[in-house]
Amino acid sequence: GARSLEVVFADGERRSARVVGADVDGDLAVIQVESLPAGVTPLPLAAAEEIAVGQFVVAIGNPFGEQGSMSLGIVSGLGRSLTSQRAQYGSGSSYTLPSVIQTDAPINPGNSGGPLLNLDGEVVGVNAAIASTTGANSGVGFSIPVAAVQRIVPDLIATVANDWLGRM
Repeated sequence: GARSLEVVFADGERRSARVVGADVDGDLAVIQVESLPAGVTPLPLAAAEEIAVGQFVVAIGNPFGEQGSMSLGIVSGLGRSLTSQRAQYGSGSSYTLPSVIQTDAPINPGNSGGPLLNLDGEVVGVNAAIASTTGANSGVGFSIPVAAVQRIVPDLIATVANDWLGRM
């Protein structure tokens, strides 16, 4: 439902972006930046089968507006489930996303959408939520696993590409 998006890069440069597609149940969205600054490259994706409990991970995000923050933790559990955000968007139905990564790397408001990285700098997940009674980190964070990213994102991009081609 965003009316406009802006991506802020590490050097402070800002670029406009638009939503390409979103999957409410997968808690993922694809955005497209008008253009990338020189030298910016995408993060590599980890092999999904190599993610293991006890593995060190780094959560990157903007917790409480603190841009570019990094926190260290471990993969605490695999195969967890996370309730979809669908109910927040008025459909009234529920869905639980399976196979979510649990981490003790601090995930706070503002970390959502940031990468969860292994120590080789590869994306193992996308930070999504925390389990908390206070709204702040309690040591139980959740990330959408790279396997879901690899499955959902190409579909979102293909749907938009097909819709665009259909209008020609």
